[in-house]
Amino acid sequence: MKTRFIFCLSLLVGSALLVGCNQMPGGASGGEGVVIMDLAAIANATGQDEVIRQESDAARAELGAQLQALAASLEQQISAEREKIGITPTAQDSQRLQELTMQARQQINNAQLQAQNQASQVEVELVAAFRDRITPLAEKIAKEKGARAVLAADSYLFWFDPAVDITDEVIAAWRAMPAEEVAEELADVQAELDEVEDELAEAEEELEELQEAAEEVAAGEVPAVPAE
Repeated sequence: MKTRFIFCLSLLVGSALLVGCNQMPGGASGGEGVVIMDLAAIANATGQDEVIRQESDAARAELGAQLQALAASLEQQISAEREKIGITPTAQDSQRLQELTMQARQQINNAQLQAQNQASQVEVELVAAFRDRITPLAEKIAKEKGARAVLAADSYLFWFDPAVDITDEVIAAWRAMPAEEVAEELADVQAELDEVEDELAEAEEELEELQEAAEEVAAGEVPAVPAE
């Protein structure tokens, strides 16, 4: 999960976090012009990577449990159809059972795709929220140094002078935040978690709709395959 998290951070901060300008500066009088920040290192040092990992894992686990329940329900319904047909099915019965099985598999495939997309979206939103909380700290430090932009220390950055690295300073700023600011940060985190729960609730509703469609399959009504 940590590898996926770091990759996700790369995607989110691969471009410049601009401070006070709309284009890449060529330099700034009295300062470096550009400073560098390692967001993954900050997440690790502040424990936020673990928070994001836990929330992402929880989202995936819940979606996985819903998928398992759907698959078990479909399998049970197909088994019931087999029992109803008996040991000497007609050619028409066999064809119908094959169609029902294919429909059930398609339902599961669609549900798996939706669950994967939903879990990935939850993770991206959590990482983006963390970046938004870090940005004001980086902006303040960058401006104090006379810089006009903060760049991410990621795989797209080939080389930089360690003197322009503000990672440790951002970590120190995070840890030095007053208790009331920390409380506000925690409130923001809780609000984000509430949004995650809402996202999962929507995913659960979608899976319930798929399960209802599967019940129609078992009842002998072959529904159209839902669009992806």
